[in-house]
Amino acid sequence: MEGELREIRKFFFRTMGHMRKHLFMDFFKKECTMCKMNKTQHKTVMILRSQGSKSMTELCSMLQLEKGSFTTIIDVLTEKGYVIRTKDEKDRRKHVIQLTQNGINFANGQINKLNEHLMKKLDKLSEDEMVKFLEAMKTLEEISNKL
Repeated sequence: MEGELREIRKFFFRTMGHMRKHLFMDFFKKECTMCKMNKTQHKTVMILRSQGSKSMTELCSMLQLEKGSFTTIIDVLTEKGYVIRTKDEKDRRKHVIQLTQNGINFANGQINKLNEHLMKKLDKLSEDEMVKFLEAMKTLEEISNKL
């Protein structure tokens, strides 16, 4: 079992980091610079676009941030007109963050640019490699949902 655990660690620290770096990091670095946003602000908008409105607590958990430091992120995104913060109807102590139409438009533009970026990167794969890659992703997702 020790050998399997070592392989799992190696895979996630080496392969997942490598894939993230080569598929996404150069894109996000360039886009954040162009949009005058930091990575966390950008990630927040993209999470809200893909998953819908979230509470501050949920977003903090997803981004692995403390609530105090995340408040500043939401303040900046509110000033930019990308998000609004409303009281949770079920618990007035909580805030729900949602994208404005401006935020949706921004995120949609970023998704289109990201798709173009990924197409250029993945174009290096053969059709067979692409099928294997997609199957591997589905398998990893199924397994991660069991953990």
